[in-house]
Amino acid sequence: MCCNAALCKHWRFVIQHSKEQQERMGETEERSDRGTEESPERMMPYHQALPAEPQSKLYLGCLNKPQLILISVAAGLVPLIIIITVTAVLATKSDSSTALRLFSTGGDMLDFLVQSGDISSPDGLMATWYHRANSKKDMNKALTSDAMILEADITLEGYGTANENPIPIMAHPPDIYSDNTLDQWMDAVLASRKGMKLDFKTLRSVGLSLDLLSQKSKNSSRGINRPVWVNADILLGPNAPAFLPIVNGTSFLQLVQEKFPNVTLSPGWKVFYGPPLFAKTYTEAMVKDMYDMIKDVPQKVTFPVHALLGRGGWQHISWLLSQSSRFSLTLWQGSIHPNISDLLFIRENSHPARVYYDIYEPTLSAFRQAASQQGLLRRFYPGGDLMDFLYPNHNCDFLSTTPRRSSLDVRWVRVTDRTSLLETLSGGDGGMLVVQVVSDSNRPGVPLVEGSGKSSEALTLEDLLELLGQRAEAPWGVYLRIHSQQLLEASLTRLHSAYSQEKLYRPVWVSREGPLSPDHNQVFVSTVERLFPYVTLVLKQQNLPAVSQRVALHVNTASLQTGLRAFSLTLLRLMDMTDRYDLIVEEDTRALEGLKEFMSRHTQRAKTHPYLTSDQSQLRRDMTNPPF
Repeated sequence: MCCNAALCKHWRFVIQHSKEQQERMGETEERSDRGTEESPERMMPYHQALPAEPQSKLYLGCLNKPQLILISVAAGLVPLIIIITVTAVLATKSDSSTALRLFSTGGDMLDFLVQSGDISSPDGLMATWYHRANSKKDMNKALTSDAMILEADITLEGYGTANENPIPIMAHPPDIYSDNTLDQWMDAVLASRKGMKLDFKTLRSVGLSLDLLSQKSKNSSRGINRPVWVNADILLGPNAPAFLPIVNGTSFLQLVQEKFPNVTLSPGWKVFYGPPLFAKTYTEAMVKDMYDMIKDVPQKVTFPVHALLGRGGWQHISWLLSQSSRFSLTLWQGSIHPNISDLLFIRENSHPARVYYDIYEPTLSAFRQAASQQGLLRRFYPGGDLMDFLYPNHNCDFLSTTPRRSSLDVRWVRVTDRTSLLETLSGGDGGMLVVQVVSDSNRPGVPLVEGSGKSSEALTLEDLLELLGQRAEAPWGVYLRIHSQQLLEASLTRLHSAYSQEKLYRPVWVSREGPLSPDHNQVFVSTVERLFPYVTLVLKQQNLPAVSQRVALHVNTASLQTGLRAFSLTLLRLMDMTDRYDLIVEEDTRALEGLKEFMSRHTQRAKTHPYLTSDQSQLRRDMTNPPF
């Protein structure tokens, strides 16, 4: 009761105070209204103008109904105001905290996006982009968008004219004037939490821009505090005519090292894409030239790759990506949208943290949805690593809790007919199907699985590929040992057909058997390159040619028995050509021991796997913990 009495006393005071204020305001209004006409009714006292009302019911012993409603509303608003105020304060503190956190301009973009809370894990597919945020209007639109990374183009004011000024501006050719300078653009972007990618269209704008970056980094109280990518097309790429201008790569890289080296480099190819006439992909020469240009730089490097040409050039692009853990890819598109299947192919043959997808809507959303679906067939690159196919985490460049598997435990099963093939595919284990490819006696030149057609139905290579396509989930690679040049060409043609129909997503190894000429390896490699290059080449030890594919070296056991010198020289030559190679040894203890001794000296060759095409369990026990 004492609480109610106190409450009533308090609210009587509030209400009385309110009435007094109203009376004073009424007097003021009355004073201000003097000299104006008022109706007699208005001039009547309030109690005379209105009929008397019955006495209101009191609540809590002292409050009428309107007063109680007023108190209830006030009581409800107070906690709501407190909640809103606290939330705003916390949000402000959170933003300030994020803005003040230090991050290197040369740091990893995905690490930055994870740190800033934009993505939950380092996956390039989750990063989003805004293109050509050049003018102030487009820049402001980009800054208020959900895009995580802003891409903008830099040239000089009045570039190429008599009015050219040494002022970096934000414009994409052919524009040479803009309402936005790089200085202004930087100030606006640095007030946000966006990452930035700067595309240089002229060499003369590079040095001035890097000077400005350095100044912002040193003089600003907040620094830059985010990754900075610097991009320039430094080489001619697919379908690009020689007259298209590019930025001098040597000068570009030198300026970066001298003026502002703490960045991620994005050296690209000038590309022209206009199907069906201009649809060629990246060549080995283009990729090797790029690697030679940047192989000695200390920065992280992300290579811009046209999304419509990535799959066709994966033979070479995957090689480039494998050269360093500092390398990544950024797939970009023009006006033509890429195929979802092609994007999935690249994603499923690379690590999520090593490929960015600068793709437009609605393709990006459709791609993300497809990539998130579980249980789909993996679009494995036929020229890829067998161990990666059998054990997908085996060759991960990043820390993994998955134990490494020994390549010596891989099963090798020879296929001789349809029955043996189906039985093997039905088994739970995976491995490598070994197929001797000979000519069909009834149809010369038609590739036939050796052993079939005698006591069983003939099994052609085309039949075998069809069955493999129907059992795409079976974890088996296929090793084709082909016995003539004619059969090689016919077999490669059938492989190309199966791959084009998306029926061949498993490792394919190819070797040329039978009587061999001195230039055998060179002819073999050139034939594969021409007809179906997406395979692993199985080569003999002599006369190793230059290759762009993964190589499996068939070790000559006789050379290992007589000494390691010849074998060592052969393997060292192979190392000079490629770092993607495997070794095959057949059923010979001394040969395997010789291989073991050599490999123990090259423990850094993590991408090299020795395979034993034998079921000798004792040899496997001897190599339970191989040093490679």
